[in-house]
Amino acid sequence: MLKTALAILALTTSAWLPAHAALATDAAQIAHPTLIDFDSYDGLLTTGPEALGHGITFHGDAGSELGAFIRDLGDNGAWGAGKVFAAGGFNGELRFLFDTASRGAGAFVNHFATAGLPFAVVVTAYGIAGNVLETYTVPASTAFDSYNEGLFIGITRAQADIRALSFKGTGVVLDDLHVTAVPEPGTMAMLLAGVGAVGLLARRRLPRG
Repeated sequence: MLKTALAILALTTSAWLPAHAALATDAAQIAHPTLIDFDSYDGLLTTGPEALGHGITFHGDAGSELGAFIRDLGDNGAWGAGKVFAAGGFNGELRFLFDTASRGAGAFVNHFATAGLPFAVVVTAYGIAGNVLETYTVPASTAFDSYNEGLFIGITRAQADIRALSFKGTGVVLDDLHVTAVPEPGTMAMLLAGVGAVGLLARRRLPRG
């Protein structure tokens, strides 16, 4: 009976883990997300640390701005006119630290590009010790006359071990940061159901007086 109960708990636990780590190219891949949209900022020039709420802290390179209103992205068009976002300096790094490890995070991004610069954004997930868990170089090319265009990129993991996520690219811009909430509502419900099943089976094993 106890083995059966443990098997039920194991199956319940594995059900809410993704099959494998992966590059996320759609916001829907970030489960139960906390959303940071930078709308509460008004052109704050900072390299951080800046607490964004929900246990998320921002760090950036020199020239980084929270609540940016306009950015020329060169051959990738421009961002602005009603859009409020985070922007990196020329070296382009926007990094987000999580108080509690997450298993998924991503954002809508673009960057400054010309023929002499790489058309790509590098997204990297870091572990608790600052070690690189995964990194991806993602091509980012939008029309030269485009406005507020870009792509969603992020990283999902099989376990909650992401303590920081960074986006690097020349003059990188970013909006709508999605971070899987910890604990996840679905995860907690399934875990409690599994624990309940174990408790019920254990109770049945008790001798009746």
